[in-house]
Amino acid sequence: MGLLPIVPILLLPFAIIFFVLVFPLWGVGLGVLGLLLLIVRGLDWVGRKLGTNAFEGPARAMYIAFRWVLTFGGFAGRVAGKAGEEQT
Repeated sequence: MGLLPIVPILLLPFAIIFFVLVFPLWGVGLGVLGLLLLIVRGLDWVGRKLGTNAFEGPARAMYIAFRWVLTFGGFAGRVAGKAGEEQT
């Protein structure tokens, strides 16, 4: 119990690394994938209007990649799934 006040000081470097390095890189990755997803979905929409479905696969793959990055590599989904299993 005497070491309890030291714990936040020991965890501070990890918090700094997360908020200074990891979080901004996640935001940039999310922005880049979002822009690419918007472009590919636009091309898919134009392709559908022209009668082809050539961009259907890439649009779906970009959406899956975007959702993966959005949920921190599926971490949020795994945590939500475990929380749902514990409640039942």
